[in-house]
Amino acid sequence: MADVAAPPTSERDLLVAWVLGTFHAATLIIILLLVLLLTGGLASVLTSLSTAAGLALFSALWFTTIWSAHRMLHGVFGETLQIALPLGKVIARASRRGGINGVVFLPFLAVILAVPAVLNGDILPVLFGGLVFATPGVAIAFLVGYLLGLLFASIDAVLLSAARSILK
Repeated sequence: MADVAAPPTSERDLLVAWVLGTFHAATLIIILLLVLLLTGGLASVLTSLSTAAGLALFSALWFTTIWSAHRMLHGVFGETLQIALPLGKVIARASRRGGINGVVFLPFLAVILAVPAVLNGDILPVLFGGLVFATPGVAIAFLVGYLLGLLFASIDAVLLSAARSILK
């Protein structure tokens, strides 16, 4: 179990984790923006979110997603980007890491959203929001992250298969 907990060490694995983590974070932001645009909520979100808060949220998502991809990819690849583990095990690991990523991102989200409210003197909504984030928020974050991890694992398997075809 100790070998699964260690992050990847080869430069190729680190690069693949960085690329996949960046792809995942950017894709999540694009999907979120499209959903907000189609539902008509984009204008209200953009007016209530400062540039610094938006940058902090994206940076936190990007950091946690790359970290999670590093952890997920440990021991997955053989010498030539061949998947060394069975694909089912890789997808299960990616789903689990996606769930953990959702839970790890949640405190960043809470702090980034709470700081402006606290600076404005709105302590009661922050306390109530803390209760929501601390209880059902963790379960929802894990579930959403798990499902997104499953989706991205499937997309990554296709992309890595294409990369192997190009490299041959």
